[in-house]
Amino acid sequence: MARLAELGAVLVGCRVVGRQRWEQAVRAGAGDPARALAALADDPPDWWDGTPPVPPGLTDYQRAAIEARLAAGELCQLGRDLALNQFLLLDKLGQGAQGAVYRARQLNPPRFVAVKTLVRDTDRGRRRFEQEARALLRVRHPAVARFHLYERVRDGAGEPTDEYLIAMEFVAGTDLGRLVRRAGPVPWPFAVRWAADLLGGLAEIHRHGFVHRDVKPENVMTVGPRPGPGVRPEDTAARLLDFGAVQAVGGDDGVEGGRVFVGTREYAPPEQWAGKAVPASDLYALGGTLFAAITSRAPYRAPGRDPVALQAAHTNDPVPDARERNPDVPAELSRLLRRMMAKAPADRGTAAGLVDEFRRLSPAADDPRPRPVPVAAPAPKPRPVVRPAPAREPRHPVARALDPVLALLERLFIPGHHRPPPGEEPPVPERLVALLRRPPVLVLLAALLVGLVLWAR
Repeated sequence: MARLAELGAVLVGCRVVGRQRWEQAVRAGAGDPARALAALADDPPDWWDGTPPVPPGLTDYQRAAIEARLAAGELCQLGRDLALNQFLLLDKLGQGAQGAVYRARQLNPPRFVAVKTLVRDTDRGRRRFEQEARALLRVRHPAVARFHLYERVRDGAGEPTDEYLIAMEFVAGTDLGRLVRRAGPVPWPFAVRWAADLLGGLAEIHRHGFVHRDVKPENVMTVGPRPGPGVRPEDTAARLLDFGAVQAVGGDDGVEGGRVFVGTREYAPPEQWAGKAVPASDLYALGGTLFAAITSRAPYRAPGRDPVALQAAHTNDPVPDARERNPDVPAELSRLLRRMMAKAPADRGTAAGLVDEFRRLSPAADDPRPRPVPVAAPAPKPRPVVRPAPAREPRHPVARALDPVLALLERLFIPGHHRPPPGEEPPVPERLVALLRRPPVLVLLAALLVGLVLWAR
């Protein structure tokens, strides 16, 4: 019962449950923690405002976090898993070496948000995080996730920690990269519709003096029904996410130093490889992103994502034609994509100018706002392109060899709710950093070093 009382103190203290509801769950569970958690999960949470659908009393993430900390005897660390300041953490959406992204419930004002965290390893990392917050604060556009709050994370006693968070609008949907992997190429009218949305957002970002620097399929959230027969492009939308690489136009703002590459290798323009980025750099990356959406492959690829080969391809190889991979693509759309991926930034145009060109290309309407299609003259429906999904790029032999070792260490030292799902593991360096953050791993390494020294003698 002592352990159950300690668990209740944590859950009530971080406002996952109220005192009365916790006492009811304990009575229903007859002193068994597992049964008490099941009772909590069966009823709606205390924060529910009656808006359908009815949420579970505990999400899968919350329950897994509680069970993992109970099993490990680490209830003192459970509060950080479940709440940050006024945000209740409901699901983990992503994990990196420097922080994580969660779906959360803000208590005041009550709303769902996406919370991005940063552990301050360096002042440079903190300055980049602050710059992301400044960019989000100034940009207001339907195609850009809305910024809510930037603040320092406080511990259970209310004292500031070395962790920071950004809270922004939670956008429910499927990221473009995952959509293409699951369903294959996107029918081109949907890509045209989304291009107009995203270019409008980029135009607003550029107007405020920022460059996104990491436009890619995984940073585009598609909203609405999945493209297919019976679905109209105007019933869907696209939103631009993740401003972690944002930079002010014309300088590094003290954030980057020297020729530092920031971006994603498959979509970064030639100038970005040299540590420079201009508004037209985002157009190049968006052109490559749209190319990937309608063909199921990035415009340039290299074995093992070799950076030298990809830099050479972006700099020297001819701009690919989407029609060679997908004959259903109109010539005008292919022309626009090739223009956006021109080697010279000056040849790509501007986001504001390209918006109108994509709107004119849309088969549904010139007006990008959703509107019903007349029954007497329905808009032509695109014929879906059915193609096999491309094979994944081969991974480096060393990375493949390390996979089973890293997987074993992660099972031993990282709680289940902190581990990435199978098939979605981050790169090897990020996995190593995550392991090295675990105190037991550091103790084990120290013991091994001592053993080696004693053995050498």
